Order: sequence, then structure tokens, then C-alpha cells
Amino acid sequence: MIDFNAAELIHKQIILDLTKRTLERDLKHLNDIKINRPLAMWMGQQIIVVQNELREVRSQLGKSGIKVQAEIRIDKDITEYVIMDKGTEHHSRYMNIALKNKVDDEIKRLLNV
Repeated sequence: MIDFNAAELIHKQIILDLTKRTLERDLKHLNDIKINRPLAMWMGQQIIVVQNELREVRSQLGKSGIKVQAEIRIDKDITEYVIMDKGTEHHSRYMNIALKNKVDDEIKRLLNV
């Protein structure tokens, strides 16, 4: 059984990973915006910030023998994550709208909004 602190770190890793991928994807679509250079610079800096946070979370989980192994899209509403905990496989399901809302919150944190 995964303890509460590890579960929090797993959740944080999932959200940080999704946030990083969102920023990277959005960065590719900045050409349509007139002030794209400053936004591209900011997004690049924030990707590095998120990457560093993600590295730290993965390191903490790794010390406990925990790894988020896979992301499986069950359907349009649910994504399942496979988590390995010292050789034991656990599954955690998230509603996609909840993941989107958490990523929005993380972007707001990065924007200091």
C-alpha cells in the first residue's frame, strides 16, 4: 500500500509532467500571437522550472522505490496511471477534467495569479 506522502508525490509528478507537456505543446503554437517572443521566453523559463521540480519529485519517489510506469487513456474521460512500488503494481485513475483543472492551477501558480 502506498502511504499518503508517496501518494501526494505521485500526484505532484503526474501534474508536473502534464504541465510541462502542456507548456511545450503551447510553445509550438505561439507564432499566431503578436507578442510571441516574450511569451516564448517566459514559457521556456517555466518549462525549466517545472522540469527541475519534476526531477526532484522523481528523485524523492525513486528513493522510496516508487515509479510512475505508464499512462493509459481509458476513454475520453478517464486516464489511468500504473505505479510501481518496490515491484508491486498499483493503478490510479483520474478524471481528465480533474487533471486539466490541476494543470490550470499549476499554470496559475507559475504565473503568480
